[in-house]
Amino acid sequence: MEAFVGNGGTRTEQIDKAAERRGLFIRKKKLMLNQADILYIESRAKKVEIHVLDAAESIEIYAAMEALGERLGGDFYRCHRAYLVNMAHIAGYGNDSITLSNGAQVPMAKKRHKAFVEAYQNYLRNGGVSSV
Repeated sequence: MEAFVGNGGTRTEQIDKAAERRGLFIRKKKLMLNQADILYIESRAKKVEIHVLDAAESIEIYAAMEALGERLGGDFYRCHRAYLVNMAHIAGYGNDSITLSNGAQVPMAKKRHKAFVEAYQNYLRNGGVSSV
């Protein structure tokens, strides 16, 4: 299993990033989540499950993965047609899966592996924080 350890980011930068909140507007409802607490998002038919750090259950909403990916920005990567992962919670990765900080394994499409490695390395180089 390959893994990269982030080369930095001060604690202040980590706290600033953790404090960032994004509003997700879904069918006239407003869902406010701390972006740093989202581990990954999984698509199931027309619903998505938002898996959040330290939550007993995932949050289930009707939404399109593409729209969520655009709203969440560059700290999230679409590693599979049904999965968006928060790069701040990546603990390691292999050719066909990503391991997150809570131990969850998320599948990675083989055709997206090379682009993922490049995106993750850019994320770390630009001050992103690794969970390793």
